[in-house]
Amino acid sequence: MEFGLFQNGFRPTTSAAQTYDEDLAEIVLADQLGFKDVWISEHHGEPVYINKVDTLPIPELLMCRAASVTKNIRMGPAVKLLHLAHPLDIALQASITDPMLHGRYMFGFGSGFPNAMFSNERGLSFDDRHARMMESLEFILKCWSSKEQFNWDGKFWPAKEIVATPTPFNKPHMPMAIASTTESTIQMAGTRGYTSLSAYLEPAAAVKKKADIYARAAKAAGRTDPLKNLSVARVIYLSDSAKDAADDLRDAINYEMTFQKARGLMRIVKDILPPTTGEVSFDDFLNAGIYYIGDPDSVAKRLQEFYEASGGFGTLLLVSGKEWATREKRHRSLRLFMEHVAPKLRGLQPTRDAG
Repeated sequence: MEFGLFQNGFRPTTSAAQTYDEDLAEIVLADQLGFKDVWISEHHGEPVYINKVDTLPIPELLMCRAASVTKNIRMGPAVKLLHLAHPLDIALQASITDPMLHGRYMFGFGSGFPNAMFSNERGLSFDDRHARMMESLEFILKCWSSKEQFNWDGKFWPAKEIVATPTPFNKPHMPMAIASTTESTIQMAGTRGYTSLSAYLEPAAAVKKKADIYARAAKAAGRTDPLKNLSVARVIYLSDSAKDAADDLRDAINYEMTFQKARGLMRIVKDILPPTTGEVSFDDFLNAGIYYIGDPDSVAKRLQEFYEASGGFGTLLLVSGKEWATREKRHRSLRLFMEHVAPKLRGLQPTRDAG
């Protein structure tokens, strides 16, 4: 098993400069500790965030800054919202970021949080976002592979006399990843060998279902060990005890929930939590087993149980980018994980056949 971060940024009551500095400090530490990947959320502004939370709509800029102060860690967006921008511009941004990172760039894409506002802001149709995303993907791949000027006769992005330079550092392109729950998209990822990203709110059964769809498509395409190409995120926070960890997280996560509820969180988690008529809080998520917090031994045991229940995967991503407790405690948690939890998980290898 490999390990990475899912930097799902939410740092309120700071400034954008402070937010990005904290994000950068986590990436630098993760690189020093031996984390393989960091996936950085592409977060666009919404009314609920105005003057309260700093967003990062262009994560590649942070990656280019981080490239100069890290050595090995790979970086990618989680995820590029392909349906929101012209594919030529997305292709060029990625093919410039790739050499800036000397080949450590990964290209994660998807349709993102289902908010029509993002499309409306740009004068685009929300209902067509999936079809627009898939056409954009093929346009982008053409940009990266073409050795001459070309035209694009598409439904959503018709274009003429395209010159797409530079081409990516990695050939034919950088590693690719998708975040999707749509069966056809998961099958496409498996067929092409793209990494499949699963969010931290997806329970073990949902992760396993996606893994089976992915693995069947990958094997049909002649790919071996497909489950190693699955990256799964979890909220993991290490401290001296479960109580200490909960006390560190409770206020910050409850505060973030006020924003996420306004964004439509409850329609996403309604199938995860037990039925309730009251306000959902941090402790409801904790009691539902969504958070993996406490001392290293107990967290390692629970993560092993999750791994077995989910059917196995290749990379475990720790949710970060949060203003939990203090920087010292957040960084201590990452150190405790790599020193005491990772050694107990590293030997896990997904070998089962797809269901």
